[in-house]
Amino acid sequence: MGSWRVSCESCGVSWPRMGNFSEYERAAIESRPCPCCGAYTLTCPEPKATPRVRRAADLQARWPDRVAA
Repeated sequence: MGSWRVSCESCGVSWPRMGNFSEYERAAIESRPCPCCGAYTLTCPEPKATPRVRRAADLQARWPDRVAA
């Protein structure tokens, strides 16, 4: 699952979105007006991968005295 932002090039407002999206969904979002200023300048760059969740074994290897087994 990725995280990405929708942003307006006219007024600068942006908001986060979670999940993956298709090219069709990207085109649908970019063809809508901005909810803040009404301009048709929304953009959706490629999503960034969400950081992986650390496992207890990774944490225990790094800080053996802090993690209970």
